[in-house]
Amino acid sequence: MRRRFFIAISTCCFLACGLLAHAQNNDFDSFLKAGASDANKLLGYYLEPVVVGFSYGMANSWYNTAKTHKTLGFDLMISANLTSVPSSKEFFTFDPSEYNNVTSTGKTDRIPTSMGPEVDNDSELTFAYTDEASGNTAAGRYSPTGLGIKEQIGYNVVPSPMVQLGIGTFKNTDIILRYTPKITYGDFKTSIFGLGIKHDIKQWMPGLKRTPIDIAILGAFSGLDNELDMSGFALDGRNQVGLFNINNWTVQGIVSWQKSFLTLYGSFGYSEVSSSLKMEGEYVIADETDSSINFSITDPIDLNYQENSWRATGGLKINFGPVSIHTDYTWQAYHIVSAGIGLGIR
Repeated sequence: MRRRFFIAISTCCFLACGLLAHAQNNDFDSFLKAGASDANKLLGYYLEPVVVGFSYGMANSWYNTAKTHKTLGFDLMISANLTSVPSSKEFFTFDPSEYNNVTSTGKTDRIPTSMGPEVDNDSELTFAYTDEASGNTAAGRYSPTGLGIKEQIGYNVVPSPMVQLGIGTFKNTDIILRYTPKITYGDFKTSIFGLGIKHDIKQWMPGLKRTPIDIAILGAFSGLDNELDMSGFALDGRNQVGLFNINNWTVQGIVSWQKSFLTLYGSFGYSEVSSSLKMEGEYVIADETDSSINFSITDPIDLNYQENSWRATGGLKINFGPVSIHTDYTWQAYHIVSAGIGLGIR
């Protein structure tokens, strides 16, 4: 039987990105044969680079200049982020002391994560979990492989798009809004909310008022909530739903210099991201060789990630009248390259 658990995770993370093709071919729900505790450990390691990379991308692309709008001036900006996953996150090392129902029976204990190679690296995990209520034992084997992104395009990156509206208010202060009401597409629901405040602090520095640079400080928060009805393609059971949520905040100081149609900008600051990933409902787990040996497990997956990093960004923007294009690079725990287009009226 084709295993389709990972399609739920990837749908939440990539919002119908083409990377789902790999997920459909993985026996990923074999991890649940390890029982909830061990499955959470394994999935935590396996999914970390995708979830954290996507979360850092969500915290990016709040600005492309330190200059603020005049009152009621505005800009609408669309950006695309590619978050680079560190090479250290392509594999994790299986430590038998962390598990009760899993053993490593392959030729190596280096297990690919979701951002590892798609080619089998001779790793294998063997599961055997006895359900206390029924006394049944479900066993199975699984050889994990990654999405193989690096093999296909040369880089391990996680994409994340962003759309936002910035509006000028009083005292050279911009309010930046990211908002998507709850959208339902088939079995998938998603919503986004983000709020940023960018304030010109050069106006409070008399010695810098005549210099050709702009200086601002930014504080921003955003959240993403996803829900996926998994009853149509997951394991047998009932009330099956996948939940993926992200919250992040960032504080940054921004400096920019504008000459004619060209703007150069840079920043230094701090970002923190937190995310949760859950499988709720009842799932029927069957032995690999005898499906009549089975038991049910309720709310098996509850993963939480929290990361933080200092960050520095450098970029440029080119203006064509009210239209602009920009690109920048961010140095942090997970580096990010971004590009976007905007429409603005000062």
